[in-house]
Amino acid sequence: MPTQPGTINADYKAPGGKLLRVQMQIVAGADGVSRIHALKITGDFFMHPEEAIEDLERRLTGAPLDEAELRARARAFFAGDVQVVGASAEDVVHALLKAA
Repeated sequence: MPTQPGTINADYKAPGGKLLRVQMQIVAGADGVSRIHALKITGDFFMHPEEAIEDLERRLTGAPLDEAELRARARAFFAGDVQVVGASAEDVVHALLKAA
């Protein structure tokens, strides 16, 4: 998925009405692949513990803008010891791809 380097934003409304807001900075890697350099995910979903959102952002930082790779990283996070209400791994992937 070709994306120009820079900062991009997107809002994604998950089924059920919860909002995910993504702001990410994209860079071109040495291999020419667009990658997430910095990421901030906010919205009206709930995550416990709250600081786990930072773990999700770290897990996705450095990822290529590739749907399969993003999905694998998001699913691995959601399979861990975190409780999320109002958003799923798929919702996160949709929000990232919408921004890209």
